[in-house]
Amino acid sequence: MIQKKLYPGENLLTVSKKQETSLNLFWYGLTVYMVFFVLAAAEAPFITPANCQAVQILGFMGMVAGGSGLMKFKFDDKYLEILFIINILYSATIVLRGSTYDKDALKQMFLDPTFGILPYFASVVILLARNIGVYKKIFIILLIFGGIFLVNVFVFYDVLHDYNRLNLVSQGLVENLSVFLALPIGFLVFSSIYFGGKKTFMGIGAKNIFAILVLLVTLFFAIFRARRGLIFMCASTAACVAMIYIMGTKKKALIIGMAILLGGATFLFISSMKEHSIFSFLIERGEEDTRSGVEVWMYDDMTSTDWIIGKGIKGKYYCPIVENVNDAEGAGYRDNIETGYLQIILKGGIISLALLLLIFVPAVYKGLFKSKNVLSKAAAMWVLLWIVYLYPSGGIVFTMNYILVWIATGICYSQKIRVLTDETIKTHLQA
Repeated sequence: MIQKKLYPGENLLTVSKKQETSLNLFWYGLTVYMVFFVLAAAEAPFITPANCQAVQILGFMGMVAGGSGLMKFKFDDKYLEILFIINILYSATIVLRGSTYDKDALKQMFLDPTFGILPYFASVVILLARNIGVYKKIFIILLIFGGIFLVNVFVFYDVLHDYNRLNLVSQGLVENLSVFLALPIGFLVFSSIYFGGKKTFMGIGAKNIFAILVLLVTLFFAIFRARRGLIFMCASTAACVAMIYIMGTKKKALIIGMAILLGGATFLFISSMKEHSIFSFLIERGEEDTRSGVEVWMYDDMTSTDWIIGKGIKGKYYCPIVENVNDAEGAGYRDNIETGYLQIILKGGIISLALLLLIFVPAVYKGLFKSKNVLSKAAAMWVLLWIVYLYPSGGIVFTMNYILVWIATGICYSQKIRVLTDETIKTHLQA
């Protein structure tokens, strides 16, 4: 095998029984943590938010126990090592600026994936072994996430399908279920060539069919609730799958021709959307500007120092044009902004955004143009999409999507992984 010739004595393909146990603790702990956060936010009638938080704590403990048995401070690239250290230390300063340590603050700190501390330290997953056995477990977890998403769609269907399009509970549930549980399965679709085989339907493996179903259900509810950012994420995932396939096939002319036909069909479909009631709310919101006014208020409230280093983890800005915004500082202050790169700047300044881009942009280049397998190209596409999503999404959030960004970054910087053949990877992912 090529990896043994290049890297004698190093196992890039399988994990030991001890590592398998730690992987289970880490990833299943993460799954529990994410699922019960979503249930707490949804105020599910069958479990109280307090009980959800108690289970979240167990999930968090599982993550810590599993991660401590897996993570090693070892890098395949010196540039990445230096920037990782700088970024993790700078992230610590963001957390320390403004943190409080009473009971409620500590609960938010560890149990809130959006405004807690975990988004700032998610990068530590890059310390997991860069190993096909590790990635195999991740793909299993993505399928579990997709299954849990579909179960929740069934359980909460009446709320999700409420025809009151201004129902904020329904809107929030659609976004949480999609972002925390459904969208991560796109990474499996990116790597779909590894999940084919003889038992397929029209050449598409069962795992791929399931993943596509999850994304289609997500797209349906995104359209139904007119969540434009979420629609863009689903559409861009499909576009990247097509790009990965084109990059790896010899029949490029045929694929490009099919893409043109598909584009034409999409145009005709969009032209006829007005005739269908399900799209009416989306069409009404199509050109609605819900960001620029908020952004202007943020710009006015930021000092030169704030732009450079941010306001810290509890950073806020004055924005009286948004309703129902109150906190201890008085009415009109917000601690989030819908534009992702501005959210990063609000908390950590341009320094924080620059550090992330200095890590992620070279990862995209290495994965797309310096690799021999689809896994590396899929990883690069995943990182690229996250950079693009900094406009329509909310910045750094402790989701599986963001965790996968760091996993993907580790893949892209690892020459050992980038030189593996697709056949070798497929054999061990299906083992």
